[in-house]
Amino acid sequence: MTRSASQSIAVGILLFFGARNGVLADPPAGAEAGAAGVSSSSDTPKSLPQRNFLSSVKQSLRMGFDHEMVRGHFDLGTPPNSHRYYCLVDTKTHSREPNGVLGQPVPLPDGTTGLKVDSVSLFGCDDAEKQGMLVTAGYVLNAPTGAAITPPAATLAAPPAQVPAQTLSPPEVSPDKIDVAGVKLGMSLDEVRAALKSKKLREYNESAETLGYLDSARGAMRSIANGSFVNVIAAWTPSTTGDSFEADGESYEVMFTPVPGKERAMAIVHSVGYSPANAVREITLENELARKYGGFTGSNTLPESPTWRVQSGGNVQVGDSCDRRGQFGGLGALSVASAARENLALKRTPDELRFQIDHCGIAIVTEDHFTANGGALRGDRLVTRFTVTAYSPAIAFEGSKAAAQLIQAAKGSPDKADAARGKDQPAPNL
Repeated sequence: MTRSASQSIAVGILLFFGARNGVLADPPAGAEAGAAGVSSSSDTPKSLPQRNFLSSVKQSLRMGFDHEMVRGHFDLGTPPNSHRYYCLVDTKTHSREPNGVLGQPVPLPDGTTGLKVDSVSLFGCDDAEKQGMLVTAGYVLNAPTGAAITPPAATLAAPPAQVPAQTLSPPEVSPDKIDVAGVKLGMSLDEVRAALKSKKLREYNESAETLGYLDSARGAMRSIANGSFVNVIAAWTPSTTGDSFEADGESYEVMFTPVPGKERAMAIVHSVGYSPANAVREITLENELARKYGGFTGSNTLPESPTWRVQSGGNVQVGDSCDRRGQFGGLGALSVASAARENLALKRTPDELRFQIDHCGIAIVTEDHFTANGGALRGDRLVTRFTVTAYSPAIAFEGSKAAAQLIQAAKGSPDKADAARGKDQPAPNL
């Protein structure tokens, strides 16, 4: 056997195993031009030269989830085709992996960040660092002794001279930019009414609540004057076959902040059902989710129940590391006539909502779906029910503060009769 034939067989074996592991990444559109394609225009997407193909194969074969941690990331492409690549450190050898990796970050108990690897790219981490594209702030690394260390702020390299610094800032994202099938977080009551009525769904209902407080002297709840607000608007077209997971139908539930006359949408739950004849392909649904909400490169990278967390800085993180998707997430119903939801801005304290903002983000988006033929090949799976939810702790926090101020103002100072009644009340028999 000739030397060239041996090399061909070796490359073929590497390709075979790399393909089976799904760890070879296609570069984003436009990246083939390499670094030479970067111009001084602020509209030109950042790019990097591609490395040797075999380096990607070798890295993919030796990597393992249990001994890799994230040291930084860099972004390539422009929305909606931008991709985030993570740079890893081997925790066993403490050597840096050369190529950027696509995947889903996973917070670990020791404060470091692991990665659920999807594919190894042809873009080098060293190249990204040289061009000032590597972001290391916020990633904790373990030293050889096992102690956790946080990269200093100085490790965040300055942007290259030919690109204005402002072009490297994250895009501005606020809760009112998040749209769920035509209904946006932060919409006013009238805006939501108009949006839902334009859907021409068969049923429509508004449920109202009234702000109140516990009158300790009388031992009863007391409503405040002009304290009525719309808690939830529901609109739906139920299926004709009951709550089957294989039937046509659609429903919306929108929860508002408890501020009478100034309600804002702080949570949206949207469910759509399909009969088998009208079902959508799972790949089509997942590709659209990745395109609309970002964070993933396509259907092959979405987990079974994805979660997006929009941060105050404008970037989008994925995964439910703060364990809050259950507040509204999950597969919803098509008939929401009897759905009663307690207002979250009144149920949670401002401190809890502030914790959610700091640790989860200013908005949380979830998706769940049901496949009628889950045992089929991936390309043939059909979705007959999906639910998308969006919830903003930031909007809920503002609503909670405003409601507390209204209640406090209504309570005022207790009158003397109430105070005397409380003082004379006999103690309970304990």
